[in-house]
Amino acid sequence: MSIVEKNKIDGIGKSKTENKVALMIADHLDWENELEHLTLLQEKLNAYISFIESGQVYSVYPEAKSVDGFIFDLRCKFPPTENGKKLIEVFRKSTQDLKIEFKVYEA
Repeated sequence: MSIVEKNKIDGIGKSKTENKVALMIADHLDWENELEHLTLLQEKLNAYISFIESGQVYSVYPEAKSVDGFIFDLRCKFPPTENGKKLIEVFRKSTQDLKIEFKVYEA
C-alpha cells in the first residue's frame, strides 16, 4: 500500500514510546510532478482524518480507544518540497483538536 491508494491505511500500530496509535503513510513518489503529488498527499491525509473522525479506527484497531492521540507517520522516499512541507503544516495546525501529531521521515 502507498500514497496512491487513498482509501487504504498503509500501516497501523501502537507507538513504542508514546500512548498513541501510529498511522503510517508510505510515500514512494518523487516530486517531479509536484501538483499531482500534493493532490495525492492531501487526499491520503483527508482519508486518514476521516478514518479517525468516523470512529472506524476503533473498529479496525480497538486498542485506539485507550490512547492519548494519533501519529501520522509519513515515510518519504524523497524529501518533500517547500510546498509539500507547507501542506503538511496546514494539516498539522488544522488537526490539533483531534490530537494528531505529524512525523515525517525521509529515506
